[in-house]
Amino acid sequence: MEVKEGKTYLTVPHEGGKLTFQYPFFKGYFGDIVNSIEKAGLKKPNSSKTASLVYDAFKNPSGKYESEIIDIMNNYWFGEFTGNLYLPKSNEEVNNGVIIDNNPIIQNGKLIMNKNDLIKRLKENDSNVKFVPFGFKTGTQNLIELQKNHYIIARYGEEGAEKIAEIASKYKNNPYLWSFDSVDKEEVRLSALSRYRDFDIGLIVDGDSLSDCGNSHAFGIVK
Repeated sequence: MEVKEGKTYLTVPHEGGKLTFQYPFFKGYFGDIVNSIEKAGLKKPNSSKTASLVYDAFKNPSGKYESEIIDIMNNYWFGEFTGNLYLPKSNEEVNNGVIIDNNPIIQNGKLIMNKNDLIKRLKENDSNVKFVPFGFKTGTQNLIELQKNHYIIARYGEEGAEKIAEIASKYKNNPYLWSFDSVDKEEVRLSALSRYRDFDIGLIVDGDSLSDCGNSHAFGIVK
């Protein structure tokens, strides 16, 4: 991890390039973090970018900044600004699964996921929008199952899925995917990542997060 102090910047490898986060982190409720990041002129990290930050921290877990990142993992939640729109089974063209948006609209601190707009972006092959039919494994799974999970790949990308599996390997218990197996109505949910000590499980990949969690943390990305 490269560190530039003054205003402190943390630079990590990401998808063949580099990604720079500004330190310190922001914390609180989802809307508060969004407002703070935008006020600072920074970008919000999605799931794959958060995975790159955490993955790099585990390469040097005793480092000053790396240990703080791991402490967040172990005691709080990393907010990932990736949206999940869960759809019930229906006669519509896209149904019975989840639409993932890695660059969702957030207005007044609220996640906006318009089904018609997302389906249009899917048809236009927008790389930020993916659809995963239900049937992917939820709950406890081993490292290989996590890495190959279609939902995990859609949310983090192939490289990010490998990083998530590697992060999960740092904990003695198997990872856990919090998500829906099915829904009776449309559900909009946030994404988060943690190994919250209050739960006796390994890495938690949360695709069922509500915006009222006050223990969320995030590092803004330098433009």
